[in-house]
Amino acid sequence: MKRESKTQYALLGILAQCEMNGYEIRKYIESTISFFWSESFGQIYPTLAKLEKDGLIREWEKTDPNGKKKKVFKVTRSGLEEFRKWMDSSPIHSNKRNELLFKVFFGRHMNPKLLVEQLEGEIQKQKADLKSLKEFQKELKTEWENHPDNEYWNFTLEFAEKQTMLNLDWIEKVKSKIKEKK
Repeated sequence: MKRESKTQYALLGILAQCEMNGYEIRKYIESTISFFWSESFGQIYPTLAKLEKDGLIREWEKTDPNGKKKKVFKVTRSGLEEFRKWMDSSPIHSNKRNELLFKVFFGRHMNPKLLVEQLEGEIQKQKADLKSLKEFQKELKTEWENHPDNEYWNFTLEFAEKQTMLNLDWIEKVKSKIKEKK
């Protein structure tokens, strides 16, 4: 069964925050919501074109503070309505794929040394994620404190921080047990 793409709703939500071009959308995702959402350029640009064709966003030329003109997308009233309709009606579906858990589940079929190395790589990734989360939390406190979405952003950051710390603890324990067996 094919899953419905949620890219269009992600882009509508992002553009409801601020007008941006495709590159800025990708950077926004990397710096804010990458701990629970990802979109590639290959997903972003075709979806922007479809959203514009459907009248849910529009492209316009904006002049930046340096006087340079650039094209950006802005959500339309019907685009915002479509986003809100989806937010209100769509049940929540969590992503069930987790390659880390898959490899540990079938770990007996893997070279233990390689599994430990991959777990160590995942530990480094989780630590980098935790550092990024803490930086974003600081930014929210200093630069976005009065934004109407601040409370909701903090809810997701709190979840991500707790999940990352839980992941780190669990991966360390698994790694230790596998090392003991070698």
